[in-house]
Formats: sequence, C-alpha cells, structure tokens
Amino acid sequence: MKQPSLREEIAALRAEIEQLRDSKSTADAGASKPDGDEQSRDRPDDVPKLLGELGDLVQTMLDEAEESFAGHPLAAVSAALALGIVIGRLTAK
Repeated sequence: MKQPSLREEIAALRAEIEQLRDSKSTADAGASKPDGDEQSRDRPDDVPKLLGELGDLVQTMLDEAEESFAGHPLAAVSAALALGIVIGRLTAK
C-alpha cells in the first residue's frame, strides 16, 4: 500500500481542522452544553495523535530516501554535488 505524500497528509489535516471549526460553530449556534460537549474535550487529544501520525509519515519518507540512496550511491553523490554547485552559485551573488 502506498503511503500518502506529505502534501496530501497536510491537505487532509487542513480539511479536518476546517470540519472541526464548522462543527464547533454549529454547536455554538445551537444550545450550549456546560459539561456535555464530548467533541470539545477530545480535540486536544487529537492534535498529538495527528502530529504523531505526521511524524511517522515523515520518518517513513526519510527511511525510503535512505534506502534509495543506499541502493544508488553514485546517483546520490552526483545529486548532492549538483545541489552543492547550485547553492554555491546562488549564494555567490
């Protein structure tokens, strides 16, 4: 199974945040519940969970990059050299 890209993951997180904002605004527009709003209490717990999932995704991407570099060392060194030359020329001006 293919892992979602970092951009896809961020877009999904943004959509989820918007959905939570919309549900909060509709809950605020309705009758206010002093202690019964379970969804409001669960939101702070979702942030560390989502950040953990994002961290896992980034770690997976780094592991795949490391495996790719180990499998193709000449291409990795060539790419690093080319990137170094480009950065050097951009910063020299």
